[in-house]
Amino acid sequence: MPPRWREYPFRAASSAKLLWVATEDDDQDIPGIDRLLTLTDGVVAIALTLLVLQLQVPPVTAALANDPDSAKALWHALSPDGAEMTSYLVSFLVIAQFWMVHHRVLRGMRGHSEGLAWRNFGFLLALTLMPFTSDLIGRYGSNPVAITLFGLNLVAISVSTQWIFLYAAHHNLIKDVARSTRDERMARVRVVLVITIVGVSVALAWTDPRLAKFVWLLFLIVPPVAARITRVLERSRWRPEVEKKEPSKVSDE
Repeated sequence: MPPRWREYPFRAASSAKLLWVATEDDDQDIPGIDRLLTLTDGVVAIALTLLVLQLQVPPVTAALANDPDSAKALWHALSPDGAEMTSYLVSFLVIAQFWMVHHRVLRGMRGHSEGLAWRNFGFLLALTLMPFTSDLIGRYGSNPVAITLFGLNLVAISVSTQWIFLYAAHHNLIKDVARSTRDERMARVRVVLVITIVGVSVALAWTDPRLAKFVWLLFLIVPPVAARITRVLERSRWRPEVEKKEPSKVSDE
């Protein structure tokens, strides 16, 4: 007589199925990555939209009330120092750069697991804080607390992106054709550069807050600099090892 549990076709599944680990044999059981990408793209689009809400039309001043067509009066009302515009542009650029990196990483995956999804939510948590910290830095650009919080937000986004990649690589969720040693090194270099820029800006925030805001412009050159440093590292460290191994293979043949 068969065991009693076989009579219950709706018995609870094993809790081990809550986490899928990709292997060559069970790729068909892994949840697809498309839904996770769709969710992330939607949240990023909302975050980018919320950023622009910090840019407000200036209130009507006495000069504008007397002469609404005065270019000089409107220019003064817009605050030519551009603190809010600067924070908006920097935040927009940062979100765009991290979205491209995040999208490229996820597109190279064969699927996702619950653990990866939670790490992705960590990335979204850090990213959705950007409109708040950006608005904070736009209103209180010379306040060291505002600059520090903005910098910590940038570090959180960068670290969470790397956290997703490391988890996926450790759990064999990345397609073999999508894995690139150069991309992995470049991602690590990019994180180091971001943390360095943020560290410099936070240090200046407590000594020269006005100068600290200009340090963020270095984010414009992070991608090309990271690529350049990666190439230099490959030539100075990894490539000589490859060149030494190739002659030995030829001699053995």
